[in-house]
Amino acid sequence: MTAPSTGVQAGASAPVLRWAAAPIWAALLAAAAFIGMDATVKGMTPRYGALQLTFFRFASGLVFAVGLWAWWRTPMPTPGQWRMHLLRSALLLVTLGLYFHALSVLALAQTVAMGYTAPIFISLLAMLLLRERPSRWIWSALALGFLGAGAALWPELQRSGRPQLAGLLSAAGSAVCFAFVMVLTRRQAQHDALPTFMLMQNLLPVLMLAVPVSVVWRPVPASELPAIAAIGALATVGLSAIAWALRHMEASRLAPVEYTGFVWAALVGYVAFGEVPTVYTAGSALLIVAGCLLLLRR
Repeated sequence: MTAPSTGVQAGASAPVLRWAAAPIWAALLAAAAFIGMDATVKGMTPRYGALQLTFFRFASGLVFAVGLWAWWRTPMPTPGQWRMHLLRSALLLVTLGLYFHALSVLALAQTVAMGYTAPIFISLLAMLLLRERPSRWIWSALALGFLGAGAALWPELQRSGRPQLAGLLSAAGSAVCFAFVMVLTRRQAQHDALPTFMLMQNLLPVLMLAVPVSVVWRPVPASELPAIAAIGALATVGLSAIAWALRHMEASRLAPVEYTGFVWAALVGYVAFGEVPTVYTAGSALLIVAGCLLLLRR
């Protein structure tokens, strides 16, 4: 009697296991899509500034977001939710503006590696703002994370001119802002329908950027439109996938999946831009990832 019962349970559990792994696959898709967007943006950095590239990102994403919202017609945010959407949009603008500037002067893999300090900053902010009592794991994670950032910064401190140093600092500042963005994303993903979330994600930044970007606007030939559309499409896929994953699994369990982006960044950087990750970049990424993994011991 025991054997048949066990067999049925094992067979019945297979779909459950596949469903349980679905958020991980969604996070893997998001990581690949965001690296694809980063590479597309990096290819355009010689022709446009960070502000205009940020506008491209949200304006092209808005086209897809409007289509999704028009199809599903999900409820708009309540009056009490608008403030959170505005705050998150403003932080996201700063995050991407700094990140796109970093892409213009750094190798793709190096920029992505510095972006991985975001989970470290989340824990640091929790200690400073929420008065959380740090454990030995958090102190170890912070030490590894900042050692990794130092490994990335050290070669640039030895150079004169240092345009890449400014890029590294921009990437670090982007990671700090992104830490706030991810906390707000986790909170809003539990309440807002995904089409509404994505509509606000793109509409509000476009409205905020409309006047500033007009000051630095450069003409856009028709040949650039496919690349701009690709930025919006990849961002939409990435955001949809990660928002769905965060809705169905804790952020701490999904965190290690994000680090697959470094593999994609190194591969795409080499194929598309001829970038070979240096020993400092690889060491930096390893230290930062090790620090983030220690946070899972909390």
